[in-house]
Amino acid sequence: MSDRTFARIDTTLKGYLRLMHPGQVGPLYRGCQTCAPFQGLDDKNTTLPEALISYLHNLDDKLSAVLVLLNQQMIQDDFPTQILIHDISGAGLRFTSSAQFAIGDQVEIVVATGLYPQGLVGTLGEIIRQDVQDTLQLWVVDFKNMRDLEREKIIQFVIKEQREHLRERRQERAL
Repeated sequence: MSDRTFARIDTTLKGYLRLMHPGQVGPLYRGCQTCAPFQGLDDKNTTLPEALISYLHNLDDKLSAVLVLLNQQMIQDDFPTQILIHDISGAGLRFTSSAQFAIGDQVEIVVATGLYPQGLVGTLGEIIRQDVQDTLQLWVVDFKNMRDLEREKIIQFVIKEQREHLRERRQERAL
């Protein structure tokens, strides 16, 4: 990623990490494919009664909530190390953790940028350095082999946060 630059923002996000063992190349986390909302029922072009359509949508919402909880539990089981992300970009992130790491460690990280499951971003990375800021020990991860969809989620999150910071500054100046 050294040939591309990405905007970086300071943030506070939860994340989950697992160390990759030598020889592991693929990610364990591939998103929650079963958590997408049901798209098969066209409310306007059906002969089903409106009450049944409403019931089916409510049932779908409840099943989605159950799947989200199961997905969240699987993430916590598969990614035993909780991390706190301090800044993020499309190229990497910095985090703190109670665990210790070594430069060169290969890791897989799931970042919670928003509500489950759409706000989860999975990526592989490498710990490239350790920074100290105030009294915090920050680990720096460079993203490797990241799917475009996952990178786009992070970029959209960064853009959204930048817009919000700009709005806040404008409101402060207006007062």
